[in-house]
Amino acid sequence: MISYAAALDIIRSALAPLPIEQLDCPPAPGWTVAADVASPAAVPPFANAAMDGFALRSGETAAAHIDAPLRLAVAGSLLAGQPPPAHTPPAGAWEIMTGAPMPAGCDAVIPVERCEVERNADGRPRTVLLREALASGRNRREAGEDFQAGGPLLAAGRPLDPPATMALAATGTTSLPARRPPRVAVITTGDELAAGATLDAGLIRDSNRPYLAAMLAAMQLPLVASQAVGDDAPAFTRHLEAALAEADLVLTTGGVSAGRMDFVPAAVAAMGGEILFHKVAIRPGKPLLCARFGHKLLLGLPGNPMAVAVGLRFFAVPALRALARRPAEGWLRARTAEAIASREGLCFFAKARAWVDAEGSLQATTLPGQESFKIAPLLAANCWAIVTAGRGSIAAGELVEIAPLLPGGFPAQA
Repeated sequence: MISYAAALDIIRSALAPLPIEQLDCPPAPGWTVAADVASPAAVPPFANAAMDGFALRSGETAAAHIDAPLRLAVAGSLLAGQPPPAHTPPAGAWEIMTGAPMPAGCDAVIPVERCEVERNADGRPRTVLLREALASGRNRREAGEDFQAGGPLLAAGRPLDPPATMALAATGTTSLPARRPPRVAVITTGDELAAGATLDAGLIRDSNRPYLAAMLAAMQLPLVASQAVGDDAPAFTRHLEAALAEADLVLTTGGVSAGRMDFVPAAVAAMGGEILFHKVAIRPGKPLLCARFGHKLLLGLPGNPMAVAVGLRFFAVPALRALARRPAEGWLRARTAEAIASREGLCFFAKARAWVDAEGSLQATTLPGQESFKIAPLLAANCWAIVTAGRGSIAAGELVEIAPLLPGGFPAQA
């Protein structure tokens, strides 16, 4: 039996990154930036107004004061989407809308609500009265202030999420090097598993396969095969061969413990799989199996629902991130509202609930019903509390690491 940290090291070192492809924009969900991307253009592409108001030369306003207002003639109007004027007078102001290009020589904008406007009969401004001096650059957005042409845009390892899509669109990026989402296959095992509204005596419903499918969908990962088989080694072998032909990672549930019907380790070995480890010092999910088929990985999860949930969250997710070369996740720390009992020597992943108290501090408590077969407490949970193997029990008020139920969160380092 190996430690959780050792198991993660083995998983990460066993996996080669997925190949790099040139991906057209806008990117599809689930892809990952494969190499640093530079911006092809400046954003904003030109200096523009940050507010509706009047563009002017700040030097002209130096004498403006509440007791000595300054009146400037308005040379014209500029709307967003219009080009800047070809010629500008050496003095005066321009009516300008947010996002419109700044006229040549104008370096500041006074908001319309901070000045008095004298208008012509048609409503166009004729003069503007200022009661304050403006500093250069006030309410002016500079060209390239957000992204500079040739400057950094997206870093390797970043998910192509909606903010990345916005940045790619704003800069006019048409394609980028990326890694596709890892492909996953799921095989649940056990003669006791059934589907449907009614059950024959001795059977239970297969909740693991729908759970894994739902979690993978939430992570925007393709499920390329999903199959339930009985305690039947030849049938399992056939389905595993088919899954390995399509998937980068195969998740199996059940059949990995020490019982007479736990056939998965022997079936995997008979197929030529290299057993990397079998049994990890964790709770729940101790009998977890990891095997390699060339550049493909199999994780054999114990069959109890919470062992499956822990195996996916804390073993499969690190494997999937390694395939995409995304950085490892980091955990938050919360103050425990109650003591957490844990067996020393085992890393305990406890169903927990976290909240922010009135002082803004993060608090957490584990939930009753930590048995690995109990699903109901997971409905009340919003995180996992992680009690590392060396800590043993945790007293109330101490800090404990927590991980959200869904992957993501914060990277392990900036």
